[in-house]
Amino acid sequence: MELQSGGELLFCAHHAREHGDKLRQVAVTVVDETHKLSTPAPGSQA
Repeated sequence: MELQSGGELLFCAHHAREHGDKLRQVAVTVVDETHKLSTPAPGSQA
């Protein structure tokens, strides 16, 4: 997430879900990439 002050914060999926509502109040941009947690990276062995 990008903050209004210009800073950037990164969260694990657990904490992003836990604090998401409050984080969105101070965020300019929120990027949710939790879909990547269940999709193997290209070239990796699943």
